[in-house]
Amino acid sequence: MLVLLFVCTLQPAISQKKKEVQTVKGKVVRIIDGDTFELLVGRTPYRIRMNAIDAPERGQDYYQVSKQALSDQCFNKTMTVKLLKKDMYQRWLGDLYDAKGVYVNAWMVARGYAWQYKYSNDATLAAAQEAARKKHLGLWSQPSPQEPWTFRKVKRNGGAALQVH
Repeated sequence: MLVLLFVCTLQPAISQKKKEVQTVKGKVVRIIDGDTFELLVGRTPYRIRMNAIDAPERGQDYYQVSKQALSDQCFNKTMTVKLLKKDMYQRWLGDLYDAKGVYVNAWMVARGYAWQYKYSNDATLAAAQEAARKKHLGLWSQPSPQEPWTFRKVKRNGGAALQVH
């Protein structure tokens, strides 16, 4: 009986840990970079980091091209975002879709404007990145494009080159 009571009291806690995906629809009012933007839903602004992709950083090759591509695709347009969770910077991580249902995260990767994030196991993004790489699209037209996570690490280390072991 005690075990049953314990399990029953845990159930709400377990249920609360599994977050439901929230979908919002609004107008993109600001492009911050190639993977981050601001969505206005009614009067509420949402800062959104596109889930599972990583675009070039400021100061990196293709930064401006990537930012412009995202702007061309969604700035001042009504878009739908599946909000997944907040990151450590309190931005929402989300999957972005245009009015026709195009998955913009994959659109960015497929055209060589962003990488699939190194910790993502999304098969759609992996296939999009491989196709862009093979076709030498966007950032893949460079001889040795540097991933944003490597660029950030080098910058944190004061510009010192990373040693590969």
